[in-house]
Parts: sequence; structure tokens; C-alpha cells
Amino acid sequence: MDARQQKTLTRLSDAILTLAERGPVSDVSVSALAEAAGVHRSTVYEYAASPPELLERVLRSELDALRAEYLVDVTPSDAGAAVLGVTRAVLRHVDEHDAVYRRGLGAESGAASLHAMLSEHFQGSIDLLLEQHSLVVPAADDLERRAVSRYLADGTIGAIDVWLTSPRPRDVDAFLALVGRLTPAWWPGGDAGVRAEGTRRPHHAPARPGGASRAE
Repeated sequence: MDARQQKTLTRLSDAILTLAERGPVSDVSVSALAEAAGVHRSTVYEYAASPPELLERVLRSELDALRAEYLVDVTPSDAGAAVLGVTRAVLRHVDEHDAVYRRGLGAESGAASLHAMLSEHFQGSIDLLLEQHSLVVPAADDLERRAVSRYLADGTIGAIDVWLTSPRPRDVDAFLALVGRLTPAWWPGGDAGVRAEGTRRPHHAPARPGGASRAE
């Protein structure tokens, strides 16, 4: 993507996030999106088939960047801290886009639901960790493994949906502790990991490969 295309995508991204915060993205027309971004209507279709699709693309891009930052090439010894770090970062991402996710995960979100997108992201992160580490997954075959992955992903999303109903400022560490109590013992960042990491590094990301760390 060249500089001109990136600038256009940035304008469209800012516009769709603003419009989605104001009301249901399913009510946003392509014309309204184009006007808000200051581009031609035909330009919108170069990046997405509809406003809801563009919203998913924008949110997915942010989530994928967090996955790449925290989970790619993580050593087995750092896996628990990495899971906690990326979960904390995702929660802050969701909280930043509070109105968007409250509508997108709600029971009345309909065709504009963000549940499938978020579930796919979590399942991708889970699969990445399973591929990188020799985790003992309680699954007899690939079908059961996929079921376990889906169970972890959708269970986390359900908990996030409830968490979003709480007033701001929301307690990220309390949510991490709750998820840790519910997470299977074989999964990195489970209850033991939350007790150890959550109290030791409440304001910092886990150590990065090579010894570097990133302040949040």
C-alpha cells in the first residue's frame, strides 16, 4: 500500500470509528461514510464492501498488531506472561472502543455483530500458541481441539461482554484475575499465572524476546 492509499485508509478508519461510536454501524450508509472521510463514494468500495466490513477491518488490524507484538516468537517460559500481556492489551483496546463493542457484541447487533470477528481473532491467538508450544491439550483429535479453541475464545468474549456493562473506569486486573480462575490449568496465564504475574507487573507488559520490555 503506497502513502496515498495509506492516508485514505486512515481517513476512512477514523471516520468509521467515529460514526460507529455515535450509532449502529448498520445504519451508516456508504455515502455518509464517504462524506465523513472526505472521499468519493466509489473510494469506499476500494477498501470494503460496506461500512460494517470496514469497521471489522479496522478493529481486526488493531487486534492483529497486538497479537504480533505479544505472541509471535514467544518462548515457552514467557508464554504465561505473554498471554496476560496480550489479554490486558485487548481489554484496553475494547475499552477504548467502548460504544462500538457494546453495540457490536450486544444481542441486538444483528448483521453488524462483532462477535464472529473477535472470536476468530481469539481462536487465531490460541492456535498460534498451540503451534509454538507443546501444550497438552485435552483433545482426542483435531475436531476436539477446535472445540476447545472455540470454547476458550467464545467464553472470553462472553466475559468481556459482561465486563463492558460495568461503569468506567473498568478494572482490567480484576477481570484478568477472574478469567485466570476460569482458565484451564494447562493454558498459559491461568490462575497461577494471574496470581504471580498480575501482582508483579500490573503496569508493564511482559518481557519481550531478547530481554526488552514495553511499558504500557
